[in-house]
Amino acid sequence: MNQARKYLIYASSIIFSRGLEYFVMLFAAYYLTKFHYGELEFYKKIVELGASLFAFGLPSLIMSYTRSIESKVNFYLLSFLFITTISVVAIIFLSFTPYFILVLPFMFCALFFTGGITHSYLLVFRGSTYASLFKTIISAAFYISLFVLIYFFQIKGKAYVYVNYILIGPLLVYFLYELRRLYIAQRIRLRNYLSLFGKLLTSSLTLVLSNFINIMFLYTDIFILKIFSSKANEDIANYGFSLNIAAILLIVPMTLVQVDIERLKSDKRYVKRLNKNITYLVLLSALILIFIFYVLTGYIFTSFEDMFVLFLLILVSKIFQALSTLYGTMIVVKKRFKTNFLINIIAFVSNIILSVVLFSKLGIYGVAVASLLSISLRQIFLVKYYRNIINNK
Repeated sequence: MNQARKYLIYASSIIFSRGLEYFVMLFAAYYLTKFHYGELEFYKKIVELGASLFAFGLPSLIMSYTRSIESKVNFYLLSFLFITTISVVAIIFLSFTPYFILVLPFMFCALFFTGGITHSYLLVFRGSTYASLFKTIISAAFYISLFVLIYFFQIKGKAYVYVNYILIGPLLVYFLYELRRLYIAQRIRLRNYLSLFGKLLTSSLTLVLSNFINIMFLYTDIFILKIFSSKANEDIANYGFSLNIAAILLIVPMTLVQVDIERLKSDKRYVKRLNKNITYLVLLSALILIFIFYVLTGYIFTSFEDMFVLFLLILVSKIFQALSTLYGTMIVVKKRFKTNFLINIIAFVSNIILSVVLFSKLGIYGVAVASLLSISLRQIFLVKYYRNIINNK
């Protein structure tokens, strides 16, 4: 019952945060023109991609490498300092360019938002319940502020950039509070871990590149449309709308894997059981999403009703992505960073080539087919190599 309660609490935080995200993005799709909604989707992807680069693979290191309480604390603090340093350097080099405004959003998301180091730290240090509370509060503040900027201040495409400026201050105050609490508890031993942290950063460079390539792989579709489409923002709006609904599917593996991350580190037999649970829930959720998309586009978002086939293609690719989450995590847990990188780079390059070729033949649908084929290829490789790791032990 205790484990079921953890699942429920953590899943609730994901559903709440994702629900707010989808509410605001769906509102934007309804309220803004397709041009401005496409611009908003593009900046959203840019911020998420930049945050992944600034995070430098550190959330995965915190999740997979740390064991003791002291290591979790000090790896988090060193990660925080590292990301802050990257941000300062980026500000200096980009201060005279239009990209200057993107640095702080990159920093904020890498430090505090979903997928950032603070969330990973709280998950392994304080447990899934506290991490769920943090995730819920941050998501509420972020997406309510985003809604206010769009609706009341008429900030359109760049609203996803400016919202980070509103929240960075309060979150830095929270960090100082957490730092003071750890100092009083005498858990800060930065000197003891600095050398190890540096060695891990060097040795896990493939993990860093792999995480970045993985994000790039997932967003290739949007960037291909931005570069090659003659009506880029409109195509991004159509694709982004379908992608946002299909991506709800990823809540299932994210919840189950992250809640059980500590158990997965030590019990390899549990992987098979968890994978079976993920498969059943993903397929059931996919059927529900098909119904939801049909209703939404038929009665509310009627300008997207001709995107049903596109949605189905994206949804099938998200099914494969959802089923690959567990195996990708386990390869990282086993510290096979090079293998993880090779799989992601093969899928990434394949996606780019297929997207360019198929876009010229099938337009926006070709991009979706390319994504489906490359994600399926990635799933096959992840399962194969994870089984090789287990069989060779």
